[in-house]
Amino acid sequence: MFLKYFSYNAILVVGKLLSSFIISKVSAVYLGPSGYAIVGNLKNVIQAILGVSVSGFESGVIKHIAENKKNDKLLNTIISSVVVFSVAIAIVIGIVLFFFANILSEYILKDTSLASIFKLFGCLLPLTSLNFLVVYILNGKQKLNLYAKIISITNVLNAFLTFLLIYYFDLHGALLASVIIPAISFLLSFLFKEIRIIFFTVYKNIKNVSMTFIKSISIYILMASYSSLLISISYLLIRNEIIGKLGIDTAGLWEAMNKISMFYMVFFSSLFTLYLLPQLAINKTISGYYSIMKSYFKYLIPLTCVGFLCILLSRSLLIKIFLTDAFQSIEQFFYLQLVADFTKIIAFSLAYQFHAKKMVKFYFITDAILYISFYLLSLCFIRYFDLQGVFYAYVISTICYLVSVSLFIFFNNKNYLETQ
Repeated sequence: MFLKYFSYNAILVVGKLLSSFIISKVSAVYLGPSGYAIVGNLKNVIQAILGVSVSGFESGVIKHIAENKKNDKLLNTIISSVVVFSVAIAIVIGIVLFFFANILSEYILKDTSLASIFKLFGCLLPLTSLNFLVVYILNGKQKLNLYAKIISITNVLNAFLTFLLIYYFDLHGALLASVIIPAISFLLSFLFKEIRIIFFTVYKNIKNVSMTFIKSISIYILMASYSSLLISISYLLIRNEIIGKLGIDTAGLWEAMNKISMFYMVFFSSLFTLYLLPQLAINKTISGYYSIMKSYFKYLIPLTCVGFLCILLSRSLLIKIFLTDAFQSIEQFFYLQLVADFTKIIAFSLAYQFHAKKMVKFYFITDAILYISFYLLSLCFIRYFDLQGVFYAYVISTICYLVSVSLFIFFNNKNYLETQ
């Protein structure tokens, strides 16, 4: 089964990589390192906001839909409740974004003339949230064909519109693309009959919205919101520290390394939610857990090692392909980035048990260990090692994260799973 999901996921990731390649190349050519840094700041803010308005629903939606696929009545209640609650949160946050656009623009984008970006994002946030919910619902239902079509449309749209907007409007176009494309993707998803049926069913069941269900997944919302805020704030603060100490171009180099990391990490993140989370959510026993993880790591670790070795050996070529010569100096950081990312992949795989079984306390503690240590170590190491210090901090923080996750899983699984 793992290989089935692995190969399916690989097809989706190829499309995502092609889209990311076009965006990365166009951004590198037209925006340069400084533009990369500003777009990175906006991406972090978007990530934090979506973590509160919609991303927090991901694990809960996938888990409950996967567990209740055959109960149509309960399934309709789940979907309707999630849609209504997510849109309500998005509207409230959108209003705040609209009225605080000038302040956000000055601190995040370093230019108050770009306040319209936050105003537009605030207006489109409900549609953006619905776009992500569609993907979560299809994932939970295991509608892989339609899931793949929706993701593919988003990838094509992302590449095409981003290219046009950056080509004609430079940095403003890149920022504009970040906020409008998810909303457009949602509207295009209505081309598919099953998506129209989902939202027609939501409309019919709106009176059946269940606050009891919302409360039951509130812990997932809290977990994901907490994580998104930690990630976004820590990366935003680190990037601004680099800008202050080493300059905006250097911050752009770090962002470019993060972008290359994203190219391969997107494969693993989608594999976590497409395959691992539903499996862990359904499992009830300790032996079942170890069987799932043994099968998972049996394929994951060798494939990851081979892939990362290829990336390391071809790093100079990858920079030329995905970026430009202005970014060539990041070649020296690849080995540190890959070591840290490999460690994080293993740790994240283990940590999905926290999502599947609502091991909230351990999730909060381990995420704090990862991101707070990354931020604090970065502040310290930048003074002595310049930009390389941030990569040292990343390696150390991911190792601490892996150790803490492993220990919590090992000593506490028996409290959440049956021993048979």
